[in-house]
Amino acid sequence: MKLLIVEDEAPILRGLLRKIKQFETPFTEIEGVGSAEEALETLRQSYADLVMTDINMPEMNGLQLIKAAKSEGLCQRFIILTGYDDFSYARDALRLQVIDYLLKPIDDEQLEELLNRLGQAVLAEQQADEEPEEPDGAEHHDYAEKPEASKQILEFIEANYMRDLSLTNVADHVGLHPNYVSSLFKKETGMNVLAYIQHLRVDKAKELLISRPNLPLSEVAMLTGFESQRHFFKVFKKHTQMTPRQFGDAHPGDKEMAQKPD
Repeated sequence: MKLLIVEDEAPILRGLLRKIKQFETPFTEIEGVGSAEEALETLRQSYADLVMTDINMPEMNGLQLIKAAKSEGLCQRFIILTGYDDFSYARDALRLQVIDYLLKPIDDEQLEELLNRLGQAVLAEQQADEEPEEPDGAEHHDYAEKPEASKQILEFIEANYMRDLSLTNVADHVGLHPNYVSSLFKKETGMNVLAYIQHLRVDKAKELLISRPNLPLSEVAMLTGFESQRHFFKVFKKHTQMTPRQFGDAHPGDKEMAQKPD
């Protein structure tokens, strides 16, 4: 199970990571990032079971992060950390259905107890999802036949990669829990769902850059499902070590082949 900690003050983040890794909790993957933007990018690569985030951060604050992550289906459980005992924060946190609201400096015992309680709840939920109650007269079918579910997931992604696609969208389509879909897909393909979507979008963008070299990059980004041109640039360069234009310029022969009539 994965826990993501979001804290813009580096010493506090290091201290939390060190402390929580020493706790005995069900969370086996514990990662820390220094901004809400970095947190969203990390979550798009790998679903987290719990996010613990500071509220008061520059650019994008913790509440904005929670709204964005929930809307994309990147995580459904959040703990808020803050040095401000402000009721307006607590009120907004309640509206977002945040699980808990911790004031800094954080009490170690309270934090360990909370993480254990939430971790056990996640485990129980996952076990319940993996062992669904069978309808009357139905034989056990290993959760709607894993290979068939994986095939449906792949087909849905291939048909909808250009849309605003999230793990929740995919899970809803096949009628399974997001955690189960994430685990099943990674077991079957070696990649998690969101990483696969990103790879597919980059591949489709490459095809457009080669076959339609005069297409504005903003349209390439839109046609391949990226939320913005800026996000497209960032993800494309991460995958190819080139900007989209550099990639296009590096494949002039491919362009000529793509433009030749049959």
